[in-house]
Amino acid sequence: MDWKAFKTCLFEAAKSKLEELLSEGVEPLYAAAFFASYREQESVIGMPSLAANSMAMLDEDHPHRRASDDCFDGLKWNPVDWHWNWDVDEYGGEQLEAYETELETYANRGSVAMWDNAEKRFMMAVAQVASALRKHFAKDSRVAKDFVVYFQDEYGSADLARLSIPKALFFHHFPELDATEQERQRIATLPITEQAVCYTQRLGSYEGIDCEEAEKWLIACGTAAIPALLDTLTQRNHAWKVAMILGLIGEADAKVIEALRQLVMKAKEPSTVSWSASALGYLGDFDWLLSLASSDKYAEHVVGGFCAPLRAFRNRGAKPVQLDYAPLERLIAAYPTMQREAEEELEPGSSYCIIGASDIPEALRGLSSPYAVIRRHAACVLDERAVGESIGAQAVKPMQEKLMALTQADSDESVRYLAELTLKSMKKWRLK
Repeated sequence: MDWKAFKTCLFEAAKSKLEELLSEGVEPLYAAAFFASYREQESVIGMPSLAANSMAMLDEDHPHRRASDDCFDGLKWNPVDWHWNWDVDEYGGEQLEAYETELETYANRGSVAMWDNAEKRFMMAVAQVASALRKHFAKDSRVAKDFVVYFQDEYGSADLARLSIPKALFFHHFPELDATEQERQRIATLPITEQAVCYTQRLGSYEGIDCEEAEKWLIACGTAAIPALLDTLTQRNHAWKVAMILGLIGEADAKVIEALRQLVMKAKEPSTVSWSASALGYLGDFDWLLSLASSDKYAEHVVGGFCAPLRAFRNRGAKPVQLDYAPLERLIAAYPTMQREAEEELEPGSSYCIIGASDIPEALRGLSSPYAVIRRHAACVLDERAVGESIGAQAVKPMQEKLMALTQADSDESVRYLAELTLKSMKKWRLK
């Protein structure tokens, strides 16, 4: 892949289209942006669309916009809402479309890691072209003095845009992000326990340091965040979220376990009870959960707790958790009627955990479980190309043999079908 030639092609295509627009005598542009690059792992990497806008057209198209619309996430900076935008065939032509084909061929030439690296290089290349376009037009009287060009992408957000815009100019346009960054820096100077308190206070926020950022910080912080989180459990609106975070921190601290048990027993909000039970399951408190299984009041939550380590819940955890089907097998063996609830919880197509190489032995054992719900789960999670390619053909062979046996002899039709899908997927793996 000739990245330099690709960037030159993208630059010239975008520059020509912007020059064409400016030559029409439009009001000064305040921004241009690349956006809407559709990407699908191990498949598509689409060229971005191009957009531009002026304040005059922004006012005309959105006469009733609010102050919040001028923030980074508002319509002023969302290319989809702009007056001028062009698909790749409208501004790049056949040459840029040819690079799209070349890029996809390059990205899909090997492993998952190769695809991911190609995507990262592509994202950086587009951001670099955006920066070059800003410099090219910076002194042009037909654009605003604070004109910017950037790459807008829902997965990169403000961090991606910052790659294309000088720091001072970035914060000039987005003072709210400057204030947020200063607040992060202020909090970082505090003792870690006080930092944790600050982030728990942001669990209900949707501006600045928002709830999503606070959750990630608290999970990564780990043990030091536990006291602040336990104090926050008294806030009913946030109790479910705190329970989730306590589970994902992964510390089976006695105080944490007791607090979560109390929520399961006493909380009035179903979401709080559910997330607390899931957290307890994630932390391995299966004996206590099992003690509630005979009660119709808690049966649903007990199943959720036993299934939590097998769902995507674990993908966000701070600590690795080994795949283990034994607890769920134990539950179903003791309470056969709960198998139906477990099948609903772990329905194919729902959010499953992502396994690693160390989980493969247990996944293979799961293929022989007496319970179809576990055989289905194991057949699905073994469809993990990155893991398969990392362990090589010799290690994958037993997986293929067991899956093949399932397709031919399993008593459950859905197990046979899912095993066949995973086998088909494996044929595309690049095994060494």
